[in-house]
Amino acid sequence: MHKMKKFTILIWVGIILLVLLIWGLVGSSQAAEIGTNCDIGIDSDGSALCWTWHQNIIGDIGDSINQVLGK
Repeated sequence: MHKMKKFTILIWVGIILLVLLIWGLVGSSQAAEIGTNCDIGIDSDGSALCWTWHQNIIGDIGDSINQVLGK
């Protein structure tokens, strides 16, 4: 039973790491867009992995223009 518990813990750790990797890749593609900045990530601009990102002032201006134009 002890080996099974260790195996289960290793499986959960692997799943968590996989989810973090996928989220980091999604974030890096988001941070690569103009108007978005990476907050927490690997590399200075989040080009490798980015876990949290936000829209900067350029992105806000772009959204405002799109809203006025009806896009």
